Amino acid sequence: MQPDQNGYGAWLAKVGVRRAGDTVKEFRPETVQPEWLTQEEAVRDGIEWGMRYIDQKLAPPWDRARSLV
Repeated sequence: MQPDQNGYGAWLAKVGVRRAGDTVKEFRPETVQPEWLTQEEAVRDGIEWGMRYIDQKLAPPWDRARSLV
């Protein structure tokens, strides 16, 4: 997903999680720092949120347990 720029010129992350070409979830993260100065920062934030979503919602339970160690 491409991040969006708001009216003040700040960048906002946008997350799109897909599995086998189908969209599983799309959302805009609600973070303490929702606006970024560069597009690259917003992309990085979106990737981090997407990875967190996959780990918490889509990973098999045995993978989640292993990641807690």
